[in-house]
Amino acid sequence: MITKVVVGGATGKLGRIVCDMIAESEDLRLTGATVSENGGNIGREIAGGVVASGPVTLKNLLKDADVYVDLTTPSAAGAAVASVPETGANIVLGTTSVDAAAMASMTAAVERYGTSAVVSSNFSVGINMFWSVCEMLARHLPDQDMEIIEAHHSSKKDSPSGTAKETLRRLQAITGAEHVSYGRECTTGSRKKEIGMHSIRAGNIVGDHTVLFGGDDEVLEITHRAISRNALASGCLRTIRWVAGRKDGRVHSMNEVLGL
Repeated sequence: MITKVVVGGATGKLGRIVCDMIAESEDLRLTGATVSENGGNIGREIAGGVVASGPVTLKNLLKDADVYVDLTTPSAAGAAVASVPETGANIVLGTTSVDAAAMASMTAAVERYGTSAVVSSNFSVGINMFWSVCEMLARHLPDQDMEIIEAHHSSKKDSPSGTAKETLRRLQAITGAEHVSYGRECTTGSRKKEIGMHSIRAGNIVGDHTVLFGGDDEVLEITHRAISRNALASGCLRTIRWVAGRKDGRVHSMNEVLGL
């Protein structure tokens, strides 16, 4: 059975790789691709003979699609995802920093129309294992100081990264630490019950994430480093295959996709 896929953000850093991998697969078919209105890529051939079109064509493209993959921008995704379920297509949402109102509208629409969705700030299998290990360490080292350091390429638009924010959310859920210190400058005083968050933007770094656990006599660090975006793209295709046949009115996580 062939799963028909439409990709939003098809000319982005990750979108290009996902489209190429879909075109090369035997069980997935790229049937549509959307790009930003003003990026100069409308009309460009993406993969497998599919030509990129603007966001206004999305509903029409989804009439014969099984899955919509959103790898766009927070504003573009927020405007698109709530209207996808009424077309009958399932959603794989990899765009980060989509506002809460748009996410709530998408969740309600998925339930109303009985489709399914997967939302993840990172499709890499390794980063999802990284999160699981960080949660385990936080449970066993609740009194240690915790710092999150993330590094990405110089053209990344959001900071901190969605992966770093998800790491923070998971650590806060376990430790109860409400205060977050985003970088440190001037006189900060003694450390509170807090988690530190630090961002680096340089060169063409694909994505590095480290959590540091600091005690009085030792420091433990765990790091995930993406060598290429193929790691994220492969995880995205795995997610497409997982969600394609579902119609349960629910929004799922990568933990469910990976059985963690």
